[in-house]
Formats: sequence, structure tokens, C-alpha cells
Amino acid sequence: MTSVQNIGLMVTNNEEDVIEEVMEVNKKYFDKILVLDGSNDRTEEILRSYDCVKYLLKDEQIIDRLPGRKFNDYARQYLIDKAQELYPVEGWFTLLHGDEIWQDDPNWVAAEAEKARAEKVNWYVMNFFLHSSDKERDLAAIRSVQERVLWYCPGFLEIRSFRNKPGLHYNFDKKWCVLPEGIGWQIYKHFPVYKHYPFRSVEQIMKKKAVQAKNDYITYQKFFSADDCFVDILPNCKVTRKYDGSFHEFEIKEQGTLFSRWLRGRKYITW
Repeated sequence: MTSVQNIGLMVTNNEEDVIEEVMEVNKKYFDKILVLDGSNDRTEEILRSYDCVKYLLKDEQIIDRLPGRKFNDYARQYLIDKAQELYPVEGWFTLLHGDEIWQDDPNWVAAEAEKARAEKVNWYVMNFFLHSSDKERDLAAIRSVQERVLWYCPGFLEIRSFRNKPGLHYNFDKKWCVLPEGIGWQIYKHFPVYKHYPFRSVEQIMKKKAVQAKNDYITYQKFFSADDCFVDILPNCKVTRKYDGSFHEFEIKEQGTLFSRWLRGRKYITW
């Protein structure tokens, strides 16, 4: 464990099928995780079984304080406020989700960024999904999502780690803004990698669509039947790959210059 304090701020929503595997990785890196949970399945129960989860806030506890009573990214403000109340305002925050698994060590990244006097760190997201070739596999027999879902599309960059400092705040007028305001401009020179598993099984995909339809928020329109859960490439992406234990040119030691990484983004993502 690095001497730089690194607190995890986690948002979850009905991830009982994967949250235990995610937390088994998270507990290696974070001894302090604060959670904002919007689930109505067993996600909360599983999270509360981990000693590293120091605080868990349910969405219904704050919904009457949110604009239009809509749960959104800016609700992370309540996690930041609680973390700064419980612990010294120092070190780093790292944003966690219930369907993401770290490839690079977020503590090592925070320590290196601290030494470089950076304020924030961009992470590469690798979006995993069910490939058309998976139709012939017995997916239900494979419990581990990392062994079951093998295909991915290299995705966008997102700032997931940032310095913990006074004055961090979310603008409640801005929706879908993952990052709080008040962070300095200095960015760490490398882009570490995390794995994102939004599409984990046919059952999970169709259940997610049904829940979103009930809440009038649909991002899973393209899934009409079980067959639609298997695709060759994700929307807005240009390249798909099968994970072989390495992300090759996305690995920190292989990344090259900032300009080459900018070009790489244009190679893999439809803008």
C-alpha cells in the first residue's frame, strides 16, 4: 500500500452478478471506499460485507435534494463531502464503478502522479462485451466475468483519479459530468488502463434494459432479443480485439508520446 492516501468513491446500480469479483480487486488497492448505491438487488448486501467499505449511502436518502429528483453523476458530491469529513483532506480520490476492474494499480498511479505534482490522471477504458463468436460458448457455466467476457473495444479517456483538496464540487446544473470542479490543470503524463464490463450476460443486458425502460432512461435500445446481445464491435468504436492478457500499445511502458496517444484515440474511436 502506497503512503499516498487514495480513497475510492464508488457508484453502483444493480451489479450483484459482478460486484463481488470487482470488490475482490478493489480491496487490494483501497482500504477506504465510500459508496453511493442505487440498487434494488443484492449489491448493497455484498458491499456491506467488505471491511474496506467505510460508508454506504442509498440514493433514496438524497433524492429529495437533487435537481428534479433525478439521480446523476453530480450526486458524487455527497461522497466527497463525507470523505473530507471523515478523513484528512489530502492524498487522492479515485472514482469507482460496480462494473469496472483495474488493470493498472491505482495506488502506484496516484503515487507517481503525486511525485509529478499532477492534479489528475486520465485512464484508458477498455469496454468488454459479448462477441458474436460467444454464441457457441456455455457462458452461464463461467462465473468469473473476466473469464467469460473476452472481447473488447479500446475506448475513450476519462479522468478517474484526482487530487483530494478543499473546494472540490460538482455543478448540479451539469448532467453526466463525472469530474468535479476545482481540480487543477496539471495532468499526469501516462494513461493507465481499466476494464469495463457493461455487457456481461444476456440475462444482465435484458434486465438492465427493462429497468431503464421503467425509469424512462434508455441506453440499451439496440437490444431487442437475446441474439442482439452478441455483436462484432461496439457502437462508436472502430476496432475490436480478444483479450490475450495484455493491452499491447495501451500498456504504460508502450504508450509513447502524448501526440502518438492522441493519434491512437482517433484510430480506435469514432468521433
